[in-house]
Amino acid sequence: MRLFFQEINESSLLTLIQLAMKASVQYNDFVGTAAADISDHTSLNEFLGSRGVDLDRYNAIGSRFYANYNDGFRASIICVDNQKSSEKEKYIVSLSFEEPFDKDEFFDLFKRFEVLITVKNDSYQDQEINDEVIVDDREITE
Repeated sequence: MRLFFQEINESSLLTLIQLAMKASVQYNDFVGTAAADISDHTSLNEFLGSRGVDLDRYNAIGSRFYANYNDGFRASIICVDNQKSSEKEKYIVSLSFEEPFDKDEFFDLFKRFEVLITVKNDSYQDQEINDEVIVDDREITE
């Protein structure tokens, strides 16, 4: 978690952990959903195993990534920590690595990946996209 939450003090960290399964950035000007299909050639657990992760302890259940134009790209794998989980409650962790993986390595874990975002505080999230329009911008001159 230190990779993602370096600037957060300890009292606000608990609040952030409770919201960790919902994507959030500084202002959340846009919000939305994401969906992905895992690669035919690997799995999240196989990726973790290739990085030396104890697969008896950690079981991959998802992933997250963060990108901006200052810090670049960061990604982690969301796992159940079987050692800290109980019968009543799963203990969820975000695994990152000392040697971070780049965008290509992250997106190679998936066959398809779609993110759809719309402006926050409007009702657009509940509407359907009616059509797809392609603009011919090949011959734009300035």
